[in-house]
Amino acid sequence: MTDKDIFTAFGGISGKYIDEAAAPRKTRRAAALSIAALAACAAIAVFAWQPWDAPAAAPEAASPAPTPGAAEPGNGVMVPAPTWEPAYIEPEPMPEAPEAGMAADMIGFFIYGGRMYTQTGQYVPSSLLGDYVFSPTADIDEWSGSEEYVEGASSVGGEVYSVRGYDTNFRLALAGGEGAELYDCLGGLWLYSGADLFETCLHVEEYVSAYSVSDADWELGIDNRRAIDPETLEPFVATLLASPMQDWGRGSENGDIYDYGYAEAHLYFELADGTAVALRLFENGCVKYDGSASRICAYMPGAIFDEVFEMCS
Repeated sequence: MTDKDIFTAFGGISGKYIDEAAAPRKTRRAAALSIAALAACAAIAVFAWQPWDAPAAAPEAASPAPTPGAAEPGNGVMVPAPTWEPAYIEPEPMPEAPEAGMAADMIGFFIYGGRMYTQTGQYVPSSLLGDYVFSPTADIDEWSGSEEYVEGASSVGGEVYSVRGYDTNFRLALAGGEGAELYDCLGGLWLYSGADLFETCLHVEEYVSAYSVSDADWELGIDNRRAIDPETLEPFVATLLASPMQDWGRGSENGDIYDYGYAEAHLYFELADGTAVALRLFENGCVKYDGSASRICAYMPGAIFDEVFEMCS
């Protein structure tokens, strides 16, 4: 399957936009956004959808695109679930207290508007902070029972603010002694295409620079960055936004992505607003947002993915 075949499978995207990917930078950036917009139309058609108010049942796409069929049985990768069936990110569960004598490492979180926001490890300048939202209680620890996970509860202290340019249902920031750290909430979302997450929520199309870290260095916590020419990644971003989102978590049709032993690579996009989007690439063509524990991935096997994966490995 060629790169053009991939785009064609994702909703009948015009070859005009694919050919523009080889044009000068400004034209290609416009083409990337055009492809993403067309992919969203192909997946959702005339259906009006707001991810933050998603119904209990998945909305039904009016004209689901056909499965690209890049993966075949026996070729070394898992055959994915049908394309364009929306992937659902379960809300974060409220933990139970551990047994006496047990220790547990807790990820930083707070509860606001009935949603659990978890730390991303990404710090941003104060200029990106918007309005003050609330101050969490900071009274949750490893020994807290589920009844204590209520509105305003948290495992961290500080003041919570909105983040300029981001929906508060997805992203907030906690200002504390070390600066303002981003906290994201993806629970309860239905995602059709990569654009629903990587564009609508994360604004990855606004990147100005990029770098990779090998999986070996990442595992050891070594920040050995290798810069990547932003222009070379424009076809990758266009494909990412046009790709179907699929569940590769425990109990899913695809199975847990980490159980297959796929080689991994780490790609980071630095945006004009000072934030970054961390991606984990799996050799079978899956791309995961690494700011979340969710294993909902964009599925984009093919030459465009392979080239970037090799570049990042």
